[in-house]
This record gives sequence, C-alpha cells and structure tokens, in this order.
Amino acid sequence: MIVCQRCGKENQDHYKFCLGCGAEISPSEGDSVGMMKTMMADIGGTPASGLPGVGSAPMGPPPGVGMSTPPRGSNPMGPPPGQPMGGYQPPPSAQPPRAAQPPSSGYQRPASQPAPMGGHPGVPAAQGHAPSAPVAAGPLHCAQCQAMIPPGFKFCGVCGTPIQKQAPAAQAPAVQPGLTATMTLIRPDGSQGGQHSLHEGSNKLGRSHGEIFESDGYLSPLHAELILSRDGAHTLRDLNSLNGIFVRMTEEEELRPGQIVRIGQELLRFDLIEAPEPHEDGTEVMGSPNPGYWGRITVIIGEHVNGASYPLLGDSITMGREHGDINFPDDGYVSGMHARLVTRDGRVYLSDMGSSNGTFMKVEGERKISSNSYILLGQQLFRLTVG
Repeated sequence: MIVCQRCGKENQDHYKFCLGCGAEISPSEGDSVGMMKTMMADIGGTPASGLPGVGSAPMGPPPGVGMSTPPRGSNPMGPPPGQPMGGYQPPPSAQPPRAAQPPSSGYQRPASQPAPMGGHPGVPAAQGHAPSAPVAAGPLHCAQCQAMIPPGFKFCGVCGTPIQKQAPAAQAPAVQPGLTATMTLIRPDGSQGGQHSLHEGSNKLGRSHGEIFESDGYLSPLHAELILSRDGAHTLRDLNSLNGIFVRMTEEEELRPGQIVRIGQELLRFDLIEAPEPHEDGTEVMGSPNPGYWGRITVIIGEHVNGASYPLLGDSITMGREHGDINFPDDGYVSGMHARLVTRDGRVYLSDMGSSNGTFMKVEGERKISSNSYILLGQQLFRLTVG
C-alpha cells in the first residue's frame, strides 16, 4: 500500500494518483509503509488506517523510552511510558464523570480530542466511531481509462481523472407522441369520402403521392407540400403546380392585383384599373369614357385565356348566382348572394356572405393554415383535421 503524503489516504501499489485528493504519487512513498503499520498497529494486531486518530497509535516513541522534547508532528496525548496502549485512560481532570461503559479493546479517544472525520471508504471504522457520510452502493469505472474506482473516492488512482467531473450517463429523451392528421375528401353533396393520412413535418401531395389523388387529372404529380407543426401553425406550400391550390376563407381578406379567387366553379382574377398616361411624345390614349372604374374581375377559362371581364364601380360590389352586381346564373355551386368586394382607404377587401360552398383564395407561394381548414386541390375538396 502507498500512503499519500498530501492527505494520508492509502492507495494500492499500482496506483499513480491518490484516490482521495488526486495528487500524483510514486512507489517510493510506500517504502516506509511497513514500518509505519508496525509502529501504528493496535493491540489486536489490526493494521492502522493510515490516518492519525482513526484507530491508530500516537507517533511518539515506544513505551518505556522517554523524550525531552516531543518530536514535531507527535501526539502529546499518548499514554505514559510503560503503560500499554489498550489500557490507557485519560486522567480524571481531562474529562467529566461519565457512566461506566464496557471496556474497549482499543484506544479510547479523550473527550477533549475532536472526533475523527472517519476512515477510508471500504475500511471499517474504529470501535465507537461511525462514518460521517454514507458510502456509495458500488464501485465506479473511470470514464478515461475504465479502471475500477472504490466507492466514495473523487479521483482515479490510475490516470488521476476527477470523478466528479465525469459526465453523467445520457438519458433517453422522453418520447412524445407525434401529431396525427388526416385529409378527408368532401363530396359535392357534403358527405365524407376517403381519407389521406399525414404525419408531423413535411407531407407531399399530388397525383403521385397518395391513392386518393391518383384519379384527379387537374393535379400535378407533385402538386403541394403540407408541413404540420406542433404549434398549430401549419404551412401549405404550392410546388409550382399547374392549377394551384386554394384555401377556403374564414374572414375578410385583402385582395391584391393579380389575386385569383374561386367561387363555385368560377375562377376569377382581380386587377386594378389605372388611369391611362400619355405616351412619351405627349399623345393621350383614346378609350371609352370612364365613369370611375377602379378595378375589374376577369373570368379565367384556360391557361392564358380570359373570358368575360366585369368593371368595378363604387365602394361595394356583390357577386352571386341570382342577385348582385356580377352574376353567374349557370353555376349551381354559386349561392344567390355569394361574396362581396369593398374598398376602404385605397385598399380592396373580399368577404364571403355566408355561401353554401364558400369562397376560396389561391395560395401564392405558401400560406399558414390551421386544423379544420378546407383545401381545394384540383377538383377535390378536403378538410384538414389535426389531432
């Protein structure tokens, strides 16, 4: 065994660092261990723990040998010369009267001497001395060299790595249930059709991404992307599809020039009408008299093919199948009074007027949607449900 010169802890012969304080130790420190154990053994022959005051004898001379001056580091509380250690009791003046106790086989600590701090973990304490702190249940292994470390030590005896600085074992993160979502097909009569399952994160939608989309020729093979998020702000993104994607309005929204909307089977584009400006040579453009038109609604009947155009005049314009400023009498999916356009503070706003089938805005790039949103893809209407 090697005794650390810094803290007095005992270490195995092959240790290079002290288990108690982490100080580097060398084999030369263990040359005097045998002599120290012989001098410090108690009456029963049990080796001392290596720390003064913990089951060890004082460092003074052998019984019967006097000293004029106590050596530095000696214990002046040792027994008188010639008296065996096991029978030594402090003089009556050194301690108050106490009840008789069974005799002890070892050295009894005087009352004036402070209680020891406890022996090495794993070494039995002297009789009557209880350890000051609980001992770990089992040995550890050094994270650096994997050497076994006795319970209670703070440093590895092989490499000197501090035990308290080792990272705790990684714990597996708590498993959180993923989002569950579906897109339910809504038939023209309002009944529910098939369903398309979705998962948290990115979901691809299109003719090549789900059986429910295969038969719709108005859908591109890769038409859109739906990104589901735990915060409830889901993202619907158009992936350069030919015919676009539409989301049903739930409140009034601002219309910008070029915005495309859908009511019933009608695909409509909104444009502003700007006042004509003279050419560079000052010649003015001739046209029909303008009573104050500020915009127009154009029916889209094909790619780059326009149908009828309706000029917008006044602060409020209504659209419907039978009533309003703009009518679509042949479209059975348009309500009698379907939607309204209004101007406020130089801006144009569109609102649904409680129609049966709703008013849909085309997604330009991407749009935030929530659960229970209605999405129009090709000729199919879906309701998004996120659980």
